[in-house]
Amino acid sequence: MSFDIAQFIRTNKMIFIWVLFFALVYVARSYGLFGLLFITFILCFTFNNVIHWLCSRTRAPRVAWTIAVYLIFLAVIVTILSFVLPKLVFETRSFVQKLPEMMEKLSQFLDRTAVQSPDMAVPVVRIKKFLSVENITGTNLEGLFNVVVGWFNQVTSYVSYFLLGTLFSFLILLDFPALRRQTAALRHSRLKDFYEIMAESVAKFALTVGTAFQAQMLIALANTMLTAVGLWVLGIHPIVLLCTMVFFCGLIPVLGVFISSAPILLVAFNSGGPMLVFWALVMVVLVHLFEAYVLNPRIISVVFKISPLLILIIVYLGHVFFGLWGMLLGVPVSVFIYRHFIVGAGAGAADGALEKSTEC
Repeated sequence: MSFDIAQFIRTNKMIFIWVLFFALVYVARSYGLFGLLFITFILCFTFNNVIHWLCSRTRAPRVAWTIAVYLIFLAVIVTILSFVLPKLVFETRSFVQKLPEMMEKLSQFLDRTAVQSPDMAVPVVRIKKFLSVENITGTNLEGLFNVVVGWFNQVTSYVSYFLLGTLFSFLILLDFPALRRQTAALRHSRLKDFYEIMAESVAKFALTVGTAFQAQMLIALANTMLTAVGLWVLGIHPIVLLCTMVFFCGLIPVLGVFISSAPILLVAFNSGGPMLVFWALVMVVLVHLFEAYVLNPRIISVVFKISPLLILIIVYLGHVFFGLWGMLLGVPVSVFIYRHFIVGAGAGAADGALEKSTEC
């Protein structure tokens, strides 16, 4: 019996279509397009919900509300940048210049601890090695400036992604109903097989990832505001730089808490010694207890419902295989795969509730 490759492809067309889809995602990542696509998607997802809500409660046309929403959004962004960006640049430059001095002060404290408590000598040596500038940055003190420049260049690329994503999302939402009709028309075209297999799954995937990331942004924003108040009360500076770290690290579930807390505790130690570190730690714990017991149950539990240990494992593996985007998207993607491919129909009730909460 001869092997019929056409019949083989028809029989396994679902597998081939999904392989093609993930191949396209990988190509987008390889050419640096994934960040732009993701930012465009998040802005479309968020603002489409806002525009739909406004249209459902007024008689104004969708185009008018789309233009108004984006004008308000740009005004807010420009206002924030005009006040925050100069101070952020100044605080970052000052922090980088003082970092070797802060690390040296911490090293001297650890040395005194080792002398006063000989049993702590071995752990102190390991802690000093772990906290050394060379270990943290992967270079010596002279190369620290180059590392900061590299980080700045990366931030600049993300800013360009954000600006382009804002433009693309505006153009998409401006004519969104027509684009949706044209996409639905694919079911009657030569791509109907691709549409029938991918449309529902991609829509659920977008809903899961969009809702999860939107919820994580709300939590990160709340944590940032509470942390800013705590830093101001304790007199820990620079507030803008530390709160910026808290916000962006807050987009990474669980692990972001530890990443953002380290510089806060380091600055607190150099400002007020061990006692201020204690109060800073109390402040961080209170903020994240509020997140765990108030924000998570109300905002994000619908999507995640997953243990913190498993989240840490997923975030770590995401970082190993996909870098920053793996850390940001690892948990919602894993939740989607588990619910729609492993559990299947058992997740129908949760999906229904989720769709009602984000219907657009």
